[in-house]
Amino acid sequence: MNSESPMDWFDDSDKFAFVAMDVKTEDAVRSGAVAPGLWVLGGRFNFPNEWREWLGSIKAEEVESSNLLLMSKLPSKTPEILDGENRDLKHIVSAFYVGLLLSSHFATSHKPVILSGSKRNGELNLRDVGDFDAPVPGEIRAYPALLASEIESGARIGLKIKSLEQASIADDKWRLFRVIHLYQETRANPDVLDRLHQYARCIDGLILPDAGKTKQQFKSRTELFIGAHHDLMGEIYDVRSAVEHLHVNRYLETFDRESRLDLLKKEAIVEYVARTSIARVIENPKLWPHFANAKSLAEFWSLTSAERQTIWGERVDPMEPLAEYNPRYISDAMLGKQ
Repeated sequence: MNSESPMDWFDDSDKFAFVAMDVKTEDAVRSGAVAPGLWVLGGRFNFPNEWREWLGSIKAEEVESSNLLLMSKLPSKTPEILDGENRDLKHIVSAFYVGLLLSSHFATSHKPVILSGSKRNGELNLRDVGDFDAPVPGEIRAYPALLASEIESGARIGLKIKSLEQASIADDKWRLFRVIHLYQETRANPDVLDRLHQYARCIDGLILPDAGKTKQQFKSRTELFIGAHHDLMGEIYDVRSAVEHLHVNRYLETFDRESRLDLLKKEAIVEYVARTSIARVIENPKLWPHFANAKSLAEFWSLTSAERQTIWGERVDPMEPLAEYNPRYISDAMLGKQ
């Protein structure tokens, strides 16, 4: 780990925003530009002492313990004012962070902190601070290492989110952005059944199932993303429905290790399908007009299966998140046994 100062990355009169987090990485992250207007800084950092008083001891410790910064900056004519420039910088690094969530199933040791301010007279002036709910560790792979390629992918997705916001699409993009937000919220949910339920709802948001045919179409329409895994997706939908209708006792009333392990595997699978599908839509502007809203989705799903697949592209393997699954490392206590 290095111990550089973020101050070295700014010129006088620059405004900045960055997300600070403590996350497991594959190797030491190389600091530098990862996309137009976006930088990443890796290592342990020296922050100005006066920030501790401004942030408070707990938040300061979170920032100081971070080993990864997602950053954006720009030269400003009004560095002394907290204004729309700071808001825009915070927005783009927030999109970078969401892009990172969609490129990797990482978890952090504390809430990622977002900060904004400016550099004036050789000093970093912190003007605004907030945080994101921390993404929770998964049970099958608790803290997978964040890869350099995933950071780069997250930056690209972040920029595409910004472009999507500005794109002109008939009937707007509310449904797609609701799906993205729901996925982000779910990554921070500590309950595995709630997560399975909400990830399945993310998929519902992309497939627009007809009333009375939701399970049937959850099985058939997900062929677009993963091929024909009808039995698996039907079982996942059954759990989603049980959570929706307050019937989780069917799965939790009696402790059965194999049944609990099966729930973990299903949660990992549905998360992967939701994440890779949402990321695919965001990264490919040709898909935006098909997935932006209910009207466009209805038109897309009225196409033939072959037409839809040509538009969508290659499928992913839903078993990918189970590649390192080993039940020996999952205790009964982790599965909720009292």
